[in-house]
Amino acid sequence: MKRNHLWIMAALLCCAALVSCDRNEGDDPDNPVNPTPAQTHVYVAGSTSSYYNAGPAVCWVDGVMQTLDPDAYEPAYAVCVMGNDVYYGGSDADHHPVIWKNGTAQVLSSEIGSVTDLKTANNKLYACGYVDDKPVYWVDGQMVSLPLEPNNQWAQYEPHAIYISGNDIYVVGTFYNHMNDGDGACLWKNGVLQMLSDKAADARDVCLIGGAVYVVGSEEFNNGYHKSVMWVNGVIQDVQVTTPTIFQSKAIAVVERNGKPYVIAEGWVGDAWTGTYKGFEWQDGMATALSGCARPKGMFKYGNDIYIVGVDGQYTHTPVLLKNLSKVKLNTPSGDGCAYGVYVK
Repeated sequence: MKRNHLWIMAALLCCAALVSCDRNEGDDPDNPVNPTPAQTHVYVAGSTSSYYNAGPAVCWVDGVMQTLDPDAYEPAYAVCVMGNDVYYGGSDADHHPVIWKNGTAQVLSSEIGSVTDLKTANNKLYACGYVDDKPVYWVDGQMVSLPLEPNNQWAQYEPHAIYISGNDIYVVGTFYNHMNDGDGACLWKNGVLQMLSDKAADARDVCLIGGAVYVVGSEEFNNGYHKSVMWVNGVIQDVQVTTPTIFQSKAIAVVERNGKPYVIAEGWVGDAWTGTYKGFEWQDGMATALSGCARPKGMFKYGNDIYIVGVDGQYTHTPVLLKNLSKVKLNTPSGDGCAYGVYVK
């Protein structure tokens, strides 16, 4: 089951600098570098629950909500488009990992699990997630199990992102022993596991830039408090901004903007008892609060436009879509919910 771990508040904000994994742009004909705006459609995955990481699974197409599964155990976490087909990932009412293709559910396993990310490459659909608390990925529905850290065979594993470069498949994720912000940050390349830190850590995103492998996430720096970090070819880099009122942070996603890394993170502002979540953008060594998005969950770059999804507040739990930092309306009858993934084509 998808885990959301509340942070004990400490005294640091770290906004990771990551060279972009523009996950969705490049030579892919489905994702042109200079798209025609009139041809674009915006697909968002999420939920209308007032609780994080809970169903039903819904989606928005150009702001109009559609229900994928009213009884789904979790939200729709991810979305991608290949040709004329639209895919969403999550879990169904029986806690089974599922992909909805054009609204029709395709169950990937009879075990408990979930799909957490989707990508298309080489005319194939790639997904990552977990089954029976173990890390896996799928290629066109065929499941591949990933190896476990030898000293943590019984931990709960959760891959967060998958990235394909040529014939290489990269998956990043986290294992949990104590249900905190992550006990181990994992990178799998073609099924070979690399542990990224000897501390408690969380890996959220992965990409290749100029032949180097970049992973973004967070690492413990003091008694359970986490800071945003990045690993470049496995070597950790600490890019931080600290103030007396901004506590710990977790880098969520990254894209390239103007040839430089553009990172979104969620952090905690204020003291341990009266503080609140706040979203941040980071570029050129400077962290700036995201207006209208307290907890960013996903990001997509299309041409020169950057789309961010998440939730707008600590307690209101309204799904948010930002285009170039300006809000785009998502029609949500209940008013509650959260947006987790976005794709533009």
